[in-house]
Amino acid sequence: MTKIIVALDYTNPLDALEMAAKLRDVVDGFKINHALWSQSVYIKDYTKDNELFIDCKLWDTPNTVKQVLQKIVDKGATMATICTQNSESVFEAIQPFASMTKLLGVTYLTSWDEQERTALYNNTVEQMWETSIDKMIKYKFAGVICSPLDIKTIKFVKPYNHLIKVCPGIQTKNYESKKDQKRVTTPKEGQQLGADFLVIGRSITESSDPIDTIQNIRQSLSA
Repeated sequence: MTKIIVALDYTNPLDALEMAAKLRDVVDGFKINHALWSQSVYIKDYTKDNELFIDCKLWDTPNTVKQVLQKIVDKGATMATICTQNSESVFEAIQPFASMTKLLGVTYLTSWDEQERTALYNNTVEQMWETSIDKMIKYKFAGVICSPLDIKTIKFVKPYNHLIKVCPGIQTKNYESKKDQKRVTTPKEGQQLGADFLVIGRSITESSDPIDTIQNIRQSLSA
């Protein structure tokens, strides 16, 4: 069953807490980033037994990543993101956390197009994913952050991996995109392509009736 995580992309913590209180009974979790770091323990109260996804895309020295990840775990996060461009020593340092939270590897942002990806990775998209997925499997990551459009390639390069697919870049058809996401799908398309979690932000939080929007998304997923 494909699950829905709502991205609370706010700078005002009161707005985030208000939305979390409104949606806590109709979603499968919430995602926050650096901007709401100080509010994470309060948002955790609204997740109940669902996901608290703290998305900092950690990329730094082994000690720094380890220290920050410890704080993320202490705040009750059930998901945390690690950049797969980190050095091998970073992955070695954080491996013990794989038993404490779901470590998710970030390789290819949904805000990048192919030209931007090529500028950062001097190889094919298949080679990029194979190198990235090898690290995640070796260090016992729970999942991968990817566009649903990437899942076919990921399954091709590593057809038997266990990784859950956590997918941002999800927009409803009636949402007027601000064009900061370049590789997007609808919730139904994401489900059909193999997403385990759909991470949906402004399509829900900026709608006139967020609860009704979520109910419509769930109906589309069950159709």
